[in-house]
Amino acid sequence: MFKEQLIEAFKEIGFDEYREIKATDIIFSQDVFNQCAKNTCGNFNKNHGCPPRAGSEDERKARVLKYKNAFILSKIASIKSRKEMTDSMELILNINNNLRKTFEDEDVCIMGSGPCSVCKNCMALEDKPCSFPVKTQYSMEGSGIDVVRMSMNQKMTYNAGRGKVGFFTLALYNDEIVRQHQHLV
Repeated sequence: MFKEQLIEAFKEIGFDEYREIKATDIIFSQDVFNQCAKNTCGNFNKNHGCPPRAGSEDERKARVLKYKNAFILSKIASIKSRKEMTDSMELILNINNNLRKTFEDEDVCIMGSGPCSVCKNCMALEDKPCSFPVKTQYSMEGSGIDVVRMSMNQKMTYNAGRGKVGFFTLALYNDEIVRQHQHLV
């Protein structure tokens, strides 16, 4: 079954926790999206995967809710020092990209934190359209998803103590993938 393939990939790639949820369990919050407008991460209007270029509230919700099923995943990483934070962000980017590559031939949407990293220099910086719109990596927070509440609702580790936190990823898919996948076998 496709769900088992996803779970096996989560384990192989190195995620620490995962919970299966329905897409309808995803918590959208205008407050989360509005936080992006404060530009605390420095990517507001500088990346096609980030606000305001990530679309309207309806577009963001539709992008997520076209899927019926999801897994919320976490990787516990250290942020005790600036170097550890930088290394942790690189680790998260790498495992998310590994997950994307693993399922690149399936209709699986992988959402993480931070800006889209498909291109070295996003065309948004030149106020031009995205070069690879079908590959745009949308962030959960930039899509208005309340990751903190979702992780708490799922009893996942957000603050692991001793300078370690959970970095979250969302893997969205439809039941139809199971049927498509079974026909390929």
